[in-house]
Amino acid sequence: MVLVFAIVGALLVFAIAAAFVGSETFRLGHTPTTTVFDMDEAVIHVAENLSVESAMGLTMDEVKQLIQFSLQHLRSRGLSAMPGEELDHDVERAPVVVADDEAVAVVLGRADEVGMEVTDDAVYEVLDLLLGHLVAIGAVGPAVPPPEL
Repeated sequence: MVLVFAIVGALLVFAIAAAFVGSETFRLGHTPTTTVFDMDEAVIHVAENLSVESAMGLTMDEVKQLIQFSLQHLRSRGLSAMPGEELDHDVERAPVVVADDEAVAVVLGRADEVGMEVTDDAVYEVLDLLLGHLVAIGAVGPAVPPPEL
């Protein structure tokens, strides 16, 4: 009789544990992962992959500052968060799209405000390489195709 209670108890404990592990696995599988952005890693990636023309006109500090301007722009659009902040993962909300020309214009404006002399092409290349880095680390989704007219 004691053996029957022990077996039933063990099966009951196993069933409860299996249900809990299964539900948590399902929940974690459907929760977007948080990507951690490392500024130094991004600066190195961008600086190492710049064209010779752009690299000659930018210092590492300027590359870092351009990346910071871009990230501030993305944050103002609700696409990134500072450590400790949560992003709104509302699936009902329409996706936010940032056009290349808008991002370049914002970063160029911020660079002009601080007296940095950079070309449009250099800023575009920095932002393009930054986007490539963000895609590689899983921080952004796929490119949005242009609308059909």
